[in-house]
Amino acid sequence: MKLSTRDITYCSIMAALTLISGFLTIPLGPIPLTIQTLVVLLTGLLLSKRNALISQGIHLLLALLIGGFQALLSPSFGFIFGFAAGAYVIAFIIERYGFTIKLTTLAVFIGSVVIYSIGLPYMTVILNSYLGGNFSIVQILQMGLIVFIPGDIVKAILAVVIGLRLRGKVARSQS
Repeated sequence: MKLSTRDITYCSIMAALTLISGFLTIPLGPIPLTIQTLVVLLTGLLLSKRNALISQGIHLLLALLIGGFQALLSPSFGFIFGFAAGAYVIAFIIERYGFTIKLTTLAVFIGSVVIYSIGLPYMTVILNSYLGGNFSIVQILQMGLIVFIPGDIVKAILAVVIGLRLRGKVARSQS
């Protein structure tokens, strides 16, 4: 797997944007509201599946380096694993089926589901097993999903609009 200078640059930019956007938070319980998801969705829309995975893998490693081992024990860390998978799935769908408005919207929706399908179980394990909580599935969904749906819809719409505008420029320059 050989990466061009351009690939390395795009991967680095998206990893850095994902990391930086995670520091801009609004606390809403165990999972803060950030614009990270928007950046992750854009990563999947703008980069190849390989580069999307590399970018979010770099972000995961940076989060571990900054937060240390204890970062793994944060209820929200599972979403970082979900970011890598979600960005990859979005890019896979776009590469495989094309970049139309419908497919882009579907890819963003599926990518978001992937992020939550990894993040929520991880959050449940950390809250209930490691931190000794006794949260029901309904409580987990209220804390880790339902409260974020309106913001996620806005971020998904923004990702589709921005992605459609930028995809041609970025895609032409990718190897």
